[in-house]
Amino acid sequence: MTRIVWWGAFVGAAFWSVFSLVAYAVVDTVGAGASSYGTVPGFPPEPFTFAWIAARVHGLGVSAVGLTWLIGLALILGSAALFQRFFGRRRPSLTQAPRSWGSSIPAPPPGASHPARERAGGR
Repeated sequence: MTRIVWWGAFVGAAFWSVFSLVAYAVVDTVGAGASSYGTVPGFPPEPFTFAWIAARVHGLGVSAVGLTWLIGLALILGSAALFQRFFGRRRPSLTQAPRSWGSSIPAPPPGASHPARERAGGR
C-alpha cells in the first residue's frame, strides 16, 4: 500500500513541477516584456519608472513561483510520508504466540524423549 502512495506522490510531484514550470515561463515572459517596455537599450531604467517597477515585480514574481513550487512539493511528499507513518506496515502484536526462529531442525513434541539421550544411555 505504501508503494502505491509513494508512486502517487512522485507522479503528483512531477505534475506539480510541470505546472510550476509553465507558470514560471508565463511570469518570466510577461515580466521580461513589461520590464523592457519604455527603456533605452544599453541604459539602466530610471528609478520609479514603469520599467524599473516592472523589473522589480518580475523578480518578485519569479521568486514567488519558485517558493510556491517548493512549498507544494514539500506538502505532496510530506503528506505521503505522514500516510506511510500512520498507515504503514503493521507490526505484530505483543500478545501473539512467539514465532519460530526459522530452524530447519524439527523440534520433538513436548514430553518425548530426545534421540541423542537414548543413544547415550540416558533417561
